Amino acid sequence: MNDAIICKPSPVKTLTVSRAPLRGLLNFLIYHQHSELLSERARRQPSVSFAKTPLTVKELKDFLKADKCDKNKKFFFDCEKSENHVAVLLHNQGAQFWVHYFRCGIGLVNLSFFSQLASTEGSLLNQTRSVTHSNEYQRFTHDFESEIFACGTSEALIKELGNYFIERVNPTLISPYSIRFENPQIKEPYKFVSGNLERLKEVLIWARFVCEGLKLERDPNGKTWVGTHVTINCGNLKDAPTFEHSTEAFMNAVGALAVKENAPYTVLREGFGRRAGGVCFDWERRNKHRIFINLEQDNREVPIRLKIAARARLADWLKEQGSGGERVLRVWSIEN
Repeated sequence: MNDAIICKPSPVKTLTVSRAPLRGLLNFLIYHQHSELLSERARRQPSVSFAKTPLTVKELKDFLKADKCDKNKKFFFDCEKSENHVAVLLHNQGAQFWVHYFRCGIGLVNLSFFSQLASTEGSLLNQTRSVTHSNEYQRFTHDFESEIFACGTSEALIKELGNYFIERVNPTLISPYSIRFENPQIKEPYKFVSGNLERLKEVLIWARFVCEGLKLERDPNGKTWVGTHVTINCGNLKDAPTFEHSTEAFMNAVGALAVKENAPYTVLREGFGRRAGGVCFDWERRNKHRIFINLEQDNREVPIRLKIAARARLADWLKEQGSGGERVLRVWSIEN
């Protein structure tokens, strides 16, 4: 375990598991007793022998040593007082793994997605975590001795439980999770491989002022307002950076050239705890960042002389953009 993974005692005081997930756990125990039904990866989980495989919710309550079972057959576990259960929380750059180990040799893991660990802990209502759907968590077996459940939650034990999940449990889950072992080299979600954000904003502000002037020339009595909010789609493995279409053709033409000169690309991430090999995960589509710019934010009251100067500055910039810039100058007669 390294700096990319934070492991600490679980802040959960009460764990509740509803009927549907419990039904899934009963099925998992049946599969575990007949390992030929499991995938090759899942067969590498520790073999745990049971005197009797529970077949009903009541038998499962006794098997897991749940503290309470209500009328809806929901289980309650007191995570603070019970010596039949221990849990850890792993924070891995945007994904949290809530890992629960039971004395009987069974474990559960489910996920949450918060950028900050403090937000994760703050999301618990009355320090209770509820599992209500069978697809919210995965089950596994472990081979810890029963003594560890009676020796408290020392720092060494928490670290051991965290490492055990990462090194032994996750690789053998029926559907393993992606865990990042390296800190990202860039913390920001995008990086400009050419130019920068300030230059991009500057060119787009010029373009907005010029666009207003062009509309005024075309129709002195018409509306000259030009939208102030623009969106830049950062590039990724599949697509180059693009200027998201505006209602103004002139802004589209200049925006395309501006993004070509000042090109932001998405910093690729692993997918925040996604299940490795998930066929429904469109990795290329999800890994695309967008930059939202308000062109009016720093220019609420702009003197007329600066708006007039913007036309000359934009014309000079367009001349530096090759054939694409020359085409914009010609079509919209910027220099006239």
